[in-house]
Amino acid sequence: MENMCATKGWLEDVRDALISLGREAHLSAIYEKVLEYRTARKAPIGEYKAWVRYYLQQNSRGNGRDIFDHVGPPKSGRWRLR
Repeated sequence: MENMCATKGWLEDVRDALISLGREAHLSAIYEKVLEYRTARKAPIGEYKAWVRYYLQQNSRGNGRDIFDHVGPPKSGRWRLR
């Protein structure tokens, strides 16, 4: 089980963050949760906010795995898990 955690990537962290936050949350809460996960695993953090946005955008609106939805008006910062 420990080995599985070590192989988690950004997409899984973003998905898990949304699950933990009730499947819908503001970007700021998603950032916090992803940072918490990556810090706990000692995974690379780098420009984590940019990576979180990238994975949300690249996996929504028919892109990638299409597992996230932007909620509300443009630039509202709210996302949900499909």
